Amino acid sequence: MIPSKKRKLDSETDDYISDCIKAVLPDDLSKDTPLVEVYVDEVSDRRNISKAVVAINSAFPVQELLHLKRVRNGKLLLFPKSVCELSEVHQFLMKKGFDTSLLTNNVEVALVAKLPPKLKNQYEKVNKLWPCNFHSNKYLERLVTNNLFDENEMQLHKICMKIAIDVAQYAGNKYNSKNVGAIVFDPKLKSVVAIGYDCTNKNPCKHATMVAIDNVAVTQNGGAWDKREEVIVNGLNTSGLPKDFEFLKDKYAKTISFGCRLSDHTDNKCRVSEESSYLCTNYYAYVTHEPCVMCAMALVHSRISRVFFGVKSRIGGLCTLCKTQTIKDLNHHYEVFCGLLEQECINL
Repeated sequence: MIPSKKRKLDSETDDYISDCIKAVLPDDLSKDTPLVEVYVDEVSDRRNISKAVVAINSAFPVQELLHLKRVRNGKLLLFPKSVCELSEVHQFLMKKGFDTSLLTNNVEVALVAKLPPKLKNQYEKVNKLWPCNFHSNKYLERLVTNNLFDENEMQLHKICMKIAIDVAQYAGNKYNSKNVGAIVFDPKLKSVVAIGYDCTNKNPCKHATMVAIDNVAVTQNGGAWDKREEVIVNGLNTSGLPKDFEFLKDKYAKTISFGCRLSDHTDNKCRVSEESSYLCTNYYAYVTHEPCVMCAMALVHSRISRVFFGVKSRIGGLCTLCKTQTIKDLNHHYEVFCGLLEQECINL
């Protein structure tokens, strides 16, 4: 990453921070659109182009290439090269009921977009090869160009990661654990719902992210590891925040709240109100280090909305080893951003 100009976080700290943040994208957004070879032939009389397009769409619609225009500069896109050999093209078309007299019988092979382009830069590349349909998605364009967040949003993200760093430092010093910290944040309330730190010296499953998620469950009358009574402060449930970390409330009181919305736990069952969330629904997670595959899947099951991490890990499951959050067959997906206060997280 290219280091950017640094500036102060806010008046509460003298620490400097880096501004670099990058979306971790699915491969279909981070790579060029894949190509496929097709057969094309020139229409013998350009006055019959419309007739030829109608005829070829009827004889061989090519469902997987509907994003492509069927004609370009008088040449007609016939079908993928994989269907038959070059010498058999016109014979194949006749069997399909296509009038081959509409063509010049000068069949060529062309490269075209195998899938619809999703980004403007992808479209510009494949459209030069063969014209295709494209509808720009402004949100995706902002995501890919790292222009999704305005200055105020970026400042909030940095403060949240700074809290996760404080958690990591404090827990590492007091409990002799790995310096990894995590928080779960409600962006609507601008409030820290739960925090977690590495406890693998006690339980190999208790990674910082797993502990943070479990502490979210505590706020909803659940939790597998720590059971704490519901503590209401300023109308918010703070049971997801261990007492050891009360100092964070004072340090960040000017900009951040601590706690989550109240929910109905009647009869020891978690009936979350419409204003609350099921586990991490609509929440963000901030983790100093890239979560592993186990933690990445836990974030899927907890229904997190976004994950921000500072530095990549050799066993990371969001970027390094794999991109768990982009697996299509999963029933939930979340956005991932890396590089937030990267140097500060490296320094841990």
